[in-house]
Amino acid sequence: MAYQATTLHLLISCPGDITKDDREVIHRSVNRWNFNYGQQFQLTVLPIWWGEHASGEFGEHPQDIINRQLVDGADMALAIFWARLGTSSDRAVSGTFEEIERMARAGKTVTILHCTRPVSNGDLEQQIALRDYLRSLEPNALVMTYANEAELVSRVDNLLSRQATLFMAKASGAKTHTPEEDPGVWPSVDFRERVETDSKGRVRTRRSHYIVLTNKGRTPARNVTFSIEPDDGMILRDDDQMIDVIAPDSEIRFPLALTMGSPSQFNCTVKWKGLDGEERENVATLRPV
Repeated sequence: MAYQATTLHLLISCPGDITKDDREVIHRSVNRWNFNYGQQFQLTVLPIWWGEHASGEFGEHPQDIINRQLVDGADMALAIFWARLGTSSDRAVSGTFEEIERMARAGKTVTILHCTRPVSNGDLEQQIALRDYLRSLEPNALVMTYANEAELVSRVDNLLSRQATLFMAKASGAKTHTPEEDPGVWPSVDFRERVETDSKGRVRTRRSHYIVLTNKGRTPARNVTFSIEPDDGMILRDDDQMIDVIAPDSEIRFPLALTMGSPSQFNCTVKWKGLDGEERENVATLRPV
């Protein structure tokens, strides 16, 4: 069924060591998101990458051409690193670095991912440069990681859903600034990893999953509750307790225990009361990875 939609350009920015397979995973994830949620959000996301969408020109620095043709018109960026920071020039430490800085200065969202798959026979100098660059971002950026296709898909899904929600909130705010139009509380799934050593000295990575409730509105959300469907094979701790207040731009987390029988995706319904005392709700489909 035909529907009207706004097109957002997602810039894929990465050094040359990011594999074609990873770029194809991103394209498939974006296409799947467009199919599943595009009509709901009235949005279509178009991934763009210089290797496919830039056209050759003469007379300017190559990065200037890419900036003019793609970067400056992009609405958001997904920057991906693996073992290389990229080739430096007299103007920047790498093209990806310049694109990140340019998008950030323009006030656009930049998501940075770091692939943690093992590297064999890599360029040590490039690995050190990348390590130092990522460390320099720590005070001002949350750099997420992925080690396989499933984790990359999850990162892309979260990015698109969050940007779609922000876009709708801005569009609503442009029409009216009444509290009733606030986006309110939205659920999401997140995870944190920690490295542990067992009694035999073996290093293992432990992952903890969470249901995250984020108040994206401009007013406090009161009497917040949530439920998930189906809940087969999932154990939530403290999910039966009502949350008195979630302040604007704040979040609260609930530990989520997954088992072999846990569903690959589920719907999470969040209910809360606004300033006028009326109950509201949001529903989102979430995928634990």
